[in-house]
Order: sequence, then structure tokens, then C-alpha cells
Amino acid sequence: MQHRLCVIHSFDPRGAKVGGLETFIRDMIAFLPDDFTFLMVGVDSLGDLELGRVTRQTFRGREFDFLPVLRYSDEQAREAATSIRQSINFQFMQGLLRHIGTVRSVLRERPTSVDLQRVEFASVVRALAIPFVQMLHGEGAPKLQMDSLLKSYRYLHNVNEWVAVKACDRFLCVNPIITERIRKTYPSQAHKIHTLSTWVDKRTFHPRPLPADDGFRVAFAGRLDLFKVPSLMFKTVARLSDKLGPGVEFHYMGTSDPHRFPEFKLIEDKAVLHGFKTADGVADVLANVNAGILTSEFEGMPFSVLESLGSGRPVGAIHLPQLESVIKNGVSGFLVSRSDDTEDMAERLADAFVEIRAGQRDGLITPQGVADEIADFRPEVQLAKCYENHRELQRARFGTAHRRKVSVAAYL
Repeated sequence: MQHRLCVIHSFDPRGAKVGGLETFIRDMIAFLPDDFTFLMVGVDSLGDLELGRVTRQTFRGREFDFLPVLRYSDEQAREAATSIRQSINFQFMQGLLRHIGTVRSVLRERPTSVDLQRVEFASVVRALAIPFVQMLHGEGAPKLQMDSLLKSYRYLHNVNEWVAVKACDRFLCVNPIITERIRKTYPSQAHKIHTLSTWVDKRTFHPRPLPADDGFRVAFAGRLDLFKVPSLMFKTVARLSDKLGPGVEFHYMGTSDPHRFPEFKLIEDKAVLHGFKTADGVADVLANVNAGILTSEFEGMPFSVLESLGSGRPVGAIHLPQLESVIKNGVSGFLVSRSDDTEDMAERLADAFVEIRAGQRDGLITPQGVADEIADFRPEVQLAKCYENHRELQRARFGTAHRRKVSVAAYL
């Protein structure tokens, strides 16, 4: 049986937008098995396509069908929207509804199931009567600092989450902590709630020798959202520079503007802003740094951490429970306990990087030893589960009827 996997998301795989969701979708295309085709219902970020019309595109040597329903540039998407009407997801929903007839027609051309990355679109997919898997990549709308519209519309997210759990065929969370929380919140749906972790492509992110000079470079890739606490990140690098002296650098890969945070002035002369980077570009930058950093208040299972570890670079991070499975103190980095005092956390996280530097110099923290800590976080393991989920859904929904139609057509 030939399967088709569809992703409906406010994103253009061809564009420059970076982040965990974007990596997730791009890798779904890049690692697509031979028994699948791929349909992307998304956003035209380049302005070169006709909306509501399917075209054949190529990404990393893999062909996929692309049906854009909204034109929205990467420049517009760089920072979080300040109103619902400005948000890309609101505008994408409008575009989706404008072209819903075409979307419905294309989805029903052949056996298809949808992999949905945001709960906001679950009701639309349910109305299309197409089987779908709902992913939850983070902690939804926690009561923490955020610069996305979730901080003002948490109730709306919670309603959408409830609809998605009820409507989907399977509900997958990126770490077991979130899985347990969702199961407890919706006990009647617990049978279809499972974990599917993120991963790192080890063909791209593999251990490389440490830089040969005496400098110490710390890197972060992704958007500078408030919940990632960039201010703490910048304060930590400043403290680290005080402790280690000249040679400390902060390397940022992403399209957010760090200058909007007053704390960035502390390290502006030590920062290297790389802007957008492809996966290969991120790997090249990581090959020339010593460690990664994460200061987020919440996460799913961040790609930036896995990519750093896959490249053999230890990570210094403020503690999150899910990171315990990949960051082992003194081996692949350090987890620093959270506190209510930002200055205290910056001081202790800077001390952790001092220990990382010493461990690297003494041969106790090595690129291969770091990478070994995430041996199971490979797309060949994690994405294989994703594709198998869709095989099972499509066999259950379309298998018998589809084979009968093919047999009759062949006979005629």
C-alpha cells in the first residue's frame, strides 16, 4: 500500500524560519520512507507560488507536494505577534478556510493521514474526516513569562488542546513528563496518548574535534522567546567572561534580534550573530564552539540541545526534568538547579561552564563521550515510529476499501 503523509502547518520548508517545529517537519520530508509520499499544506514565504494550487517541490533531494494557502514572509515571522490578527497562525487558519474546498479535494485523492503540529488546527482536520496524529511539542500555555499570544489567550489554547485530544486518532508528546500530564488531564483518552521524542540527524550532527585555541565559545540556536530567558543567557556569558577572561564568545544562530534585551549589551562585544543557518550551517558553527547553553523555563525536548550533544558539545542548562535523560553531569554537560534569583542562577551556570572547560582540557569530557549520551535519539529510531503510526492509521481506515478499488480498476 502506498501511503501519503500530510502536514498542515503555518510554515514553508523552503524558507529560512528556524526552530524545533521547523526542524521536525523538514526532517519528516528528508527521511521519508519509500512507501510514502508527502503533502505540505502550508505557507508561501518566498512569494513565488500560486495560493490554493499544488506544485511539486524538492527539499534535501526529496520531492514533495506543496499546497500553500497563505503568503507570509520569513521577515514577518521572525518575532512573536502582538495581536491575534497579526499572528501567522490566525492568518493561516483564515487561508486554510478560504481554500478548504481545494484542501479537502486534494486530501481525498488518495489514502492520507495528517500529522498535526499545533492543536489550533485540530477542529478543521476533524471536520475534513481525515485520520490524524496530534503532536504536542511543549508545555502548552504554562503560567510563565512568554512573548507569544499564549500568555493572553491561555484559555483558548486549553480549549483547543481539549478538542485535539478528543478528536485525534493518536496524541503524541515529545517527552514523558508532558505525556503523563496529558494523561492525567484527560484520563478517558489515556489509551491514545503516547511519547514520541525529538531526535538529531547524526549524519549532520556528529562528534568533531574541539577548537584548538584557548578560547571558550558558547552557542545557542533558535528563537529568542521570553520563555527561553535570553536575559539569563546573556548574564551567564558575562559572568563566564569575568571568570575566564579574554576568549569567551557567545554564538547565536537564529533570526531574532538580541538587541531588544538590555542584558545583551553586557556581551555585545563578545557576540557573533550568525543569523539563519541551515542544518549543515548549524553543525559547522557547533564544530567551532566548546559548549551549548539552555536557560528556558519550559521546553519539550529541544532540538538545540540534541544538536549540540550530537556534535560532541556539552550543554550547560538550567534544570528541566526531561534533560536528565540526555545531560549527565560531568559527562555531557551540567544541569543547574532552578531558583528565584536570576543573578544566583547566572553565577552557578557560569561556574558549570568553568567546570566544562576544565573537563575538556583534562580529557574527562570528550566529543565522543558527549555524543554517546544520545545514542537512541536518532531519526531512524524516533521518526520510524512516526511513519509506522501513519501506516497503521491508513491501513485501518483505507486498507481494505483501497485495495478493493485498486483490484477492480486493474480488472477493468
